[in-house]
Amino acid sequence: MKTIVVINDNSKEALHAAILAFNIAEKVGANLLISNEVKRDEPIVVEAKMLANQTRESGHSEEPVYDLSEHLKGLYDADAVFIPEVMEMDISDFTEEELSRFVISHNIWMMVAGAHELSVKGIAGPYINLQSVLNRVMCPLLLVPEKSHFNAFQQIVYIADLRYCRLQIVKYLAELALPYHANVLIDHISAKGLPDMEENYALRVFNEEVLEKVNYNQLLFNNIKERDLTKAVDVMIDGMDADLLVIVNHRFHFEEILGRYITNTLPAYVTIPLLIFPC
Repeated sequence: MKTIVVINDNSKEALHAAILAFNIAEKVGANLLISNEVKRDEPIVVEAKMLANQTRESGHSEEPVYDLSEHLKGLYDADAVFIPEVMEMDISDFTEEELSRFVISHNIWMMVAGAHELSVKGIAGPYINLQSVLNRVMCPLLLVPEKSHFNAFQQIVYIADLRYCRLQIVKYLAELALPYHANVLIDHISAKGLPDMEENYALRVFNEEVLEKVNYNQLLFNNIKERDLTKAVDVMIDGMDADLLVIVNHRFHFEEILGRYITNTLPAYVTIPLLIFPC
């Protein structure tokens, strides 16, 4: 049985991410484990960060507490083919190493966390460093922007240099896409320092090295010539209707999109969930 871990910092972003995680769990036949970073009896207080045109001084404000487990149980559909079991775990005292050991030992299928529009740091205690965890584990991390909209995956886009495309990632994406009847697109963007791939050659490599080795009939290929990742991602989202972007931790285009490491925010132009696989 698959298990999806939701990192819960008691924010509205975590609630938004948990709802998407629940939907995925229903589709792929997984249970959900809500991992609470803040103890239930602790006040949730965050640093209030004001925008440039606001005049109120930065201070502290209390965030509402979201009971993710109860909220998700309210989403149960009696007619669903599979109803995920929703469990909880207190990780408020966990180090990144301890959480990583748990993820590995329990063969977790996916980790999910909400991504904030502005950087928010809880003063109740240091929250888990997601980059540190992803550096240690084998399952991917799904970051869900707080304002992203989700109905069902239709276009899953894996951004990669085709010459280094990982079959195990494509197979994982095919497994995720199957219950949604979604397309999986391999969007080739040449890595820095490497030449572009000629179209016919790229198609031959895709057919022989990917398509013939992954049993999924909605697996497609795009040869992207645009080297500006901001522009390329914008085209993927707005022009190609991508609703999930996929990259690999610390490989190729990771730093161009996220910078040197993962934080609890995403660039403003990444308006859809981002799935990051371990390197």
